[in-house]
Amino acid sequence: MWHIQRTSDPCRLIEGVKFASFVGGGGKTSLSEALASACLARQRSVAITTTTKIMAATPLTLFDDRANATAGSSVTHVGKTIEGGKLTGLSIEEVEALGNDFDVVLVEADGAKGRPLKYPADYEPVIPPFSEKVFIIAGLDALFQPFRDVVFRHELFCRRTGAEPPRLVYPDVFVRLFSDDALLKGTAGLKRTIVLNKYDSCRHRHMAAVLMEKIMESTGITEGLIAGVKHGVFYEMRTGYGS
Repeated sequence: MWHIQRTSDPCRLIEGVKFASFVGGGGKTSLSEALASACLARQRSVAITTTTKIMAATPLTLFDDRANATAGSSVTHVGKTIEGGKLTGLSIEEVEALGNDFDVVLVEADGAKGRPLKYPADYEPVIPPFSEKVFIIAGLDALFQPFRDVVFRHELFCRRTGAEPPRLVYPDVFVRLFSDDALLKGTAGLKRTIVLNKYDSCRHRHMAAVLMEKIMESTGITEGLIAGVKHGVFYEMRTGYGS
């Protein structure tokens, strides 16, 4: 049985979680910032960091200077260095060390060059193994758009699968990317939440719940979120079966 509930408070999705990771495309940064703000409102200190690269949003600190950060007064963005306007990634050990300084550590563990969907390279994603939850994110605005335009590493997908690239991202293609060799790569054995973002800008928003059902049925993941993160729109979707 499916349960859909609208909420204005996404913080409960990471209630009791210290380390959460974000993979995929289509809104990792927006979702991590929204969750961070919600946690901060509950007086939980929050660090946003990465094992790849993220934009150098302020306030920020470098890992080696983190003792000077004022944990608790704002969300702190932490990287190893700054290169080209971006914070570079921490090692797994450095991410874990942030747990000594902050109540919550949110980790962007993947990159998609701003595309709503992606197919990972051999070295992606870089998910800390101690992550208590992983958010697997895709942009609904990819539906019926040219496959080559909206799927990061689309050429790798075709080479690995031996398939001809579809002309458009049809619903079956969208669902196909929620598989162990694609968006779910590296997440087995971890608590997972599917996030279908960009609901607000999707021309085919009536399909969002249907897609979520198909993805949850095929993956066995029992928690989903249909969201328009930038506008504070969140629909939690759960099922009583699966694992």
